[in-house]
Amino acid sequence: MPESVAEGLRALVVDDEEVVRSVVVEVLEGMGFATGPAQSLAEARQQMAAAGYDFLVVDKNLPDGSGLSLIREFGARNLDVQIVVMSGYATLSSAVDALQAGVADYVVKPFDLADFRARLQRAVEGLKLRRANRSLLSELQTKNAILEGLATRDPLTGLDNHASFQESVRKEIARGRRHGASCALVLASVDRFRDINKSLGFSGGDALLRSLGGFLQRNCRVSDLPAYLGGGDVMARFGGDTFALLLPETDRTGAATRAETLRRMLEGAELGTGLPRITVSIGVASFPEHAQEAEALIGAAFISMEAAKQAGRNRLICWSRELSQGGRLDAAQVRHEADKLGALDRSIRERAFRAVYQPIVDLAARSELAWEALARPTDPGFGSIVDALGAAERGGQVPALGRVLREIQVAAIGQLPAEKLLFLNVHPFEFLVADGIEKEAALQPWTKRIVLELTEAAEVSNFERARDRVAALRAAGFRIAVDDLGSGYSSLNSLALLEPDFVKLDMAMVRGISQGGRAARLIKHILEYCRGEGMRAICEGIETEEELRVVQELGVPLVQGYLLAHPGPAFPRAAVARIGPAR
Repeated sequence: MPESVAEGLRALVVDDEEVVRSVVVEVLEGMGFATGPAQSLAEARQQMAAAGYDFLVVDKNLPDGSGLSLIREFGARNLDVQIVVMSGYATLSSAVDALQAGVADYVVKPFDLADFRARLQRAVEGLKLRRANRSLLSELQTKNAILEGLATRDPLTGLDNHASFQESVRKEIARGRRHGASCALVLASVDRFRDINKSLGFSGGDALLRSLGGFLQRNCRVSDLPAYLGGGDVMARFGGDTFALLLPETDRTGAATRAETLRRMLEGAELGTGLPRITVSIGVASFPEHAQEAEALIGAAFISMEAAKQAGRNRLICWSRELSQGGRLDAAQVRHEADKLGALDRSIRERAFRAVYQPIVDLAARSELAWEALARPTDPGFGSIVDALGAAERGGQVPALGRVLREIQVAAIGQLPAEKLLFLNVHPFEFLVADGIEKEAALQPWTKRIVLELTEAAEVSNFERARDRVAALRAAGFRIAVDDLGSGYSSLNSLALLEPDFVKLDMAMVRGISQGGRAARLIKHILEYCRGEGMRAICEGIETEEELRVVQELGVPLVQGYLLAHPGPAFPRAAVARIGPAR
């Protein structure tokens, strides 16, 4: 038996009998161990805490307790210690207990020295084998991680690589099909990267891409958008100077807003010493709106990115079927989209909108309860506010547009009598942004007089979040209205779940209404529900005397429409003389 079998290892001997302790120490030191003695459990714990030991020889019965309790403590702490138990009162059950506790051997006193040395040597060899196996496993895991990284990671940036990203897109679309969820894809390409490579050399170009990858990892989730829009994102270097972002649970508007935020952040970003400032051209496509398969979704985002480059670079374009014909970009459509986005930027910057207002009339009081604020674009690039809003959705600028419109619309509220209200339209995307509308300085002095009108309430898919937002906005002083309530399940569902203060009935329900028709019966049911829940119903789109008469007979409390007043400058009065006597 080689005497140096335990060279470099430390052993602790725990026994209250000095003779036994001395013999064990002598045997261990002869094997090459550095040893330490202890007479009790308490002393052993102190020794183990003060210095690391590899080997423990412990008597089962000690003055202050069982040596097995010490063994169990070490096991709970997952200490890498090989343990041999000695006992002068051995029984089968005590040996089983010791082996179940994880000891390497169980020695009965008095012991034969030759047998004892052989047992200790086997225990030492077991310790070394265990540590070698652990080292091999760790090395194997490290190598597997490297191999997996080579298969899924881009070696330059550390982001996902092209193949891994494609697989993530396929999985997310499959998940979206199962759960009825949307997702979106963003592709961003560095503008004029070829010129940068020429200027910096390939090593400089690589440094720029590496720094950009780090920027994306640090900043892609930093935005004013709801947290749930950022969960589970996948970032990748798609190829060359093109980066990709997969956004689960995100529709076109959310993806475009997020991508536009990123584009603007990159415009002024310092990516590193000696590296130039850059801009990116971004393409956005969403599932299932734009494509139903992974390859088609990636293709749609790529075409949109190419359109952004052709449209002048440093811009964002969302996919539309009009962008390409037979797989090739339609230059005229690209120019048209670029013109729209240019008009939107100009309109937001120059506040090129005028506010108009339409009264909401209380039929019982025969007077105006409130006015709805509307907006008209003054830039010739837009034919209507719907046109401007569509461009904002495609260009990721819904929050910016909404903020400007509200500032313009609320500017005249001081002209209203103190008891009158002002209705402001809010896009569903803005409605869900935490700490958004309630933080706008222009609105804060007037919150108790403002009704936030949620447009397209049926488009809200996350009603749990919507309820939280309603609570937060109410806490800030606002009242809530749901617009365009129709006969569909989703509309009625939004009414039940959001519990608004006001409910606006879709004008399609009012058009051509007759007292005995289905629309009239539905309105009656809605009115009954609203009264029971403390909501006030508004019939909008009233254009004829007959429509006014019927809704009045049905018991509708509030009305709005061209019959009573067209939208106009602050603040047109309603033709209340048209209102017949209450019935």
